[in-house]
Amino acid sequence: MRHGHSDHAARPGRHPATVSASGISGCESIILWPIPEKKQIAAPVPASISPFAARAARPLVIRFDGPYWYFQPPGERPGPRAHQAQGNPIAVNIEANNFIPLTMEAVQNLSSPIRLSRCREIQVTVENRDNLRGPIALGLLLTDSSAPGKPSLSLGRQPVLSSEPAQFTIKSVPADEVLCFPIPDRAKIRKFDEITVLFLPDVEHFEVGPKIAIQEFALLPR
Repeated sequence: MRHGHSDHAARPGRHPATVSASGISGCESIILWPIPEKKQIAAPVPASISPFAARAARPLVIRFDGPYWYFQPPGERPGPRAHQAQGNPIAVNIEANNFIPLTMEAVQNLSSPIRLSRCREIQVTVENRDNLRGPIALGLLLTDSSAPGKPSLSLGRQPVLSSEPAQFTIKSVPADEVLCFPIPDRAKIRKFDEITVLFLPDVEHFEVGPKIAIQEFALLPR
């Protein structure tokens, strides 16, 4: 697996730097951490008050600050020796060099669990700067990591419309887009403390990590 800066970000006269790392069962993997934003001062919410209660009927907005995972089967996550770096998926090139499919996921851990019954929809705001033709969809997975077996709930998949053939254009700047994932009235989990975004590209992205960045999640109350 190769990881390098995009051509437009490389210094003149130099080739983009590349690195590789080995993970589970010899699979190569990379963990990409977003560059931290400046901390904003906010009044603390008492522990006895849920995030939704503190915001009444307003959506709960969570800025994405988790890692992007890049790995290959048979692994289900990056290995213990995964290469770790800071960066943004829209500004780096990460691709497989061994003809094995590349899996990309974004993982957001929550500071406290959220009851599923409080949410009717999760909206995911993304930036898309992918200029490789071919449709891309995103899947959403909610996990209760504190429960035995860490049960999860899939909210299905939604297309990234700016990657669809009818709307595709070469992007010099990222296209902002909001994907909506309704939450069913009944589910096998009652709460979640982890949100996983699954990047589901077509065959054209078989060996390349899509240049799509997660900006934030908006949890709409019932």
